Amino acid sequence: MRRFFSTYKGAHILFWLASLCFWTYSTCATYHVSVGEALRNNALYLFFQAILVYAIIYWLMPQYFYRRQYWRFALTATGCWAVMSLLIAWLMLLLVKGDHPMAKISGIFSFAIYTAMTNFYVCFVFIAAKTIKERLVEERHQREAEKERTENELRFLKSQMNPHFLFNAINSIYVLIRKDQEMAAGTLATFADMLRYQLYECNTETIPIEKEIAYLNNYVQLEQLRKGKALQLDYQVGANVRHFSIAPLLLIPFVENAFKYVSTYTHKDNHIRLKLDHHDNDFLLEVENSVEPVTSRPMVNGAGGIGLENVKRRLELIYKGNYDLQITPGDTVFTVKLTLKII
Repeated sequence: MRRFFSTYKGAHILFWLASLCFWTYSTCATYHVSVGEALRNNALYLFFQAILVYAIIYWLMPQYFYRRQYWRFALTATGCWAVMSLLIAWLMLLLVKGDHPMAKISGIFSFAIYTAMTNFYVCFVFIAAKTIKERLVEERHQREAEKERTENELRFLKSQMNPHFLFNAINSIYVLIRKDQEMAAGTLATFADMLRYQLYECNTETIPIEKEIAYLNNYVQLEQLRKGKALQLDYQVGANVRHFSIAPLLLIPFVENAFKYVSTYTHKDNHIRLKLDHHDNDFLLEVENSVEPVTSRPMVNGAGGIGLENVKRRLELIYKGNYDLQITPGDTVFTVKLTLKII
């Protein structure tokens, strides 16, 4: 029963029942008429009043108000209100007899003024309630549409990462096959774990940071085998990076970008530094890789920047207002600093 009256239709029924009870009690207490007579006359009056109210909110409002024809709505509603008030007064004076207060009001126009006043207040309440309800429904639909659009965009952005990952991973294994077939065979198990993570564990909104780090470890191991001694890798994961969740596959584009664009000098060091840390409610990722001057720009604006642009958009959709991303391209190093507020 409580659930029914919490609905829109239930609220209407509750309003009319409450009005009937109020006016019946008021009539009996003030004019000392019988409960049956007061109930019958007030029910009749509210019935005619309901016809006016629902004609306005279910006919005139869709016809004019929702189409922004406010003047037509105002004029038509006012006309209906005036004519219906006069009609209700005439009908009630014909039907109501005896000691009822309605019968004591002299003249149809005097009673019409009384009726018009009560009709005005009731119509105003229903029009306001209907307007608020429609506004809330419209806002809910907008939120649902925006949520669906965001979810579709996130799915699209995440789907773009799969071919990028597959290309890089398969290319790494291909290089290993040419160097060391036994090592390549062992690496396939790592590759299978990475695929399993992407296919079966990344379908949720968030994932434990421990699993994301395990995925990063596999990727770094795969790339380190491919790069060999030509690359100096400094990979640090703080002991306190645990017991919280983040969006899946959020960190890998920064790491992929570093391995893809790290310098390939033969006469000096090529390095990548990865650092993950967690302080209070802030998760920090720092990625730095050495670059050659000619390749420092394309990482942001060129074809290689697709992964970074992708993750920027995901950050804005998922962590809006709760992240800070600093990307600093330079002539010798490329640096990324990401800070996430973990709530």
